[in-house]
Formats: sequence, C-alpha cells, structure tokens
Amino acid sequence: MKTSINVFESKTGVQGISIMNVSQNCRHEFNSMKKIITLLSLATLAGGVLLSGCSKPKKPAAASGGNADASAVAAAADGPVDMKIKWAAGKTFAMRMELNMTTEMKVPNQPDPVKQDIKLAQDFNLTALQKLDNGGWNLQLEFENVSMDVSMGGRSLMSFNSTESPAAETNNPAAAILRAMIGARLQYFTDASGKVEKMGGVDDLMKRIKAVAKPQEVGMFQQMFSEDTLKRYGSFSEALPNRIVNVGESWSVKNDIVSTIGTLTMDMNYTFKNWEQHGARKCAHVDATGTIASKNVSAAMVGAAVEIKDGKITGDFWFDPEPGMIVDVHNTQDMALKITTRTQTMSQQISQKVRLSLVDVP
Repeated sequence: MKTSINVFESKTGVQGISIMNVSQNCRHEFNSMKKIITLLSLATLAGGVLLSGCSKPKKPAAASGGNADASAVAAAADGPVDMKIKWAAGKTFAMRMELNMTTEMKVPNQPDPVKQDIKLAQDFNLTALQKLDNGGWNLQLEFENVSMDVSMGGRSLMSFNSTESPAAETNNPAAAILRAMIGARLQYFTDASGKVEKMGGVDDLMKRIKAVAKPQEVGMFQQMFSEDTLKRYGSFSEALPNRIVNVGESWSVKNDIVSTIGTLTMDMNYTFKNWEQHGARKCAHVDATGTIASKNVSAAMVGAAVEIKDGKITGDFWFDPEPGMIVDVHNTQDMALKITTRTQTMSQQISQKVRLSLVDVP
C-alpha cells in the first residue's frame, strides 16, 4: 500500500526541486537511490506489517476442547486462547494502517547524510464474502482513504489526503494514482489455514491506474504494487497459529517476499506473552521479534543491487478473541543496506514504524 514522490523521479515536475548541490551525474544516481529505497520500503512493509507466513509451533499445542467461544471464556481467567480469525459471511473489519519511515543516505562527496521522512496512512475494509468448499474464505478488500506526506532535509516535497478536495492537486504527480486506488476492490481466495491461494481485482485496479497515469508512472506503480505485494493485504492472518495456545507458548513464521530488489526472507518468532487490557478490549498480547534479509539480489527492476545487511523486526500485536481478530499491531523495522550501482556503492539506513489497527466491526 505505498508510494512516494521519489518514484516519479525526474520524469515529473518534481525534477525542479534541488535536493542538494551535487553534480549532475551524482544527482542522477542519487535520484535512482531514492527510488530504490521507496520500492524497498514497500517490500518490507508488506512483510513486516501484515505479518504473513506459515506458522510452526515451537512447543506442543495445547489439547483443544470446548466450543468456539472457549477462548473468550478463558480470557477472563488468563487461560489459553483459540488464536484464529473468526470469519463469518458478511462480516466486515474496518482497518487502518499507518507507516512512519525515516531513511538516511550517505551520498559520496557529501559530508552529511540526506534524511527523508515518509508518513503514509491507509483505511480499508476487509469483508468475508463467503466460505469456500475447501474450508477457506472469499475475502474482499476495499481501499477507503489514503494520505501521504514526504519531506527531505526538513523540506516538504509532497502532501496528499484523499479526503480533501482534488482541486489543489494539479501540481502533485502522485495524487492521481493515489486517488485512483480509492474504491478499488481486491478479492482473496484462501485455504482453510488462511493462506491466499489466488486473487481477483488486480486487473480492474490497473485499469483505474492506467486511466489517470502516464505510461512511466504505470510501470512504477506495477513495481511497487505487484500482485505479490497486494496479496499481503489479505494474508496477515497467516501469522496466527490457528489453534489454541497457552500463555508463554511460542511459534515461528518464515516467509519469502518477492520484491523488485530480489527475494527477501522474513523469519519471525512470536510468543503469547500475557492477557492484557488494550483500550476497551481484553486481548491476548503477543510479542514479536525477527529478521529480514536478502535471499537473492536482483538489479533488473531498479538498476542497482540492493542487499539488506542487518534487518531486524520487533513489535507486538493484540488479538481479541471476541471478534476473533488482530486488533492492533505495533511494528518497528531497522535495517542497513548496501546499494551498488555501476559506478559506486552507497550505504543506507532505514527505520520504519508501522501500526495496523482494527477501527470497527460494523
């Protein structure tokens, strides 16, 4: 879910913004690096925030028993919880995702690193349409709102909010594409464990984008919002163990993420830490730690080889057994990158904090 003014590079009105007093060649490669970092942020966001993967228990699962409401009853006594999503036909979960990302790039021949800040927020609804014969579900996601603010060196480069009038967006190269996402619907078809087996609606989304975007912008959008990235929006439940777990019990999640810089491997460990009052909800509090690393590197899409040297993910999520949903995710990702072009090597530090919250269950 995630763009930046950087992705439109010098092909838009943004090229008039002078970021630093550097040579033309250095500026060209610097702009390329900005694009790479934007694309990487999408890949790590997809993997880290939406928490997708195949879970494996680290300790034997507790013997299941009782009815579907056993976990809610047990919560009152700080007992085990049946940690799986309770889909029901027609049930909608209104979600909000917020991303705050800071990057620092060390540019050759410049004394100080260049700092970039991106703030992105998305509202979307996730609805269970019907249960499938295989025990899985047909889910539908609809994008409701999106906002984005981008600054570099303390200077605002772009601001967009879909709830505001488009009248003032004539000089904003990202506005048309971001606004075209509003109302777009994607469908997910899962197996019984919640793994997305296939998708629908991607072609319709691309028709929306092509109707308002220039060809080069369409290509960049496809790089950022590939089908694999969009799949993560319907896959976050795969982080759950889908069984009854006790306080102190752990499970692991490992997943490969296909991105424009190659394949990334995310290896996460989760522990049911305790029952906790989270706002108005009595929730199972889960601690998360893990790593993200380059499994293989590809320079074909972004024109440079980008390798994650030290990627760490930490965070928590809260699961409420009453609606049967993850109601809040707090996630921090820190990583060092090695970026190699045909003429030079640069280093990049990325830090991003992400929150995914259940807003309402209409």
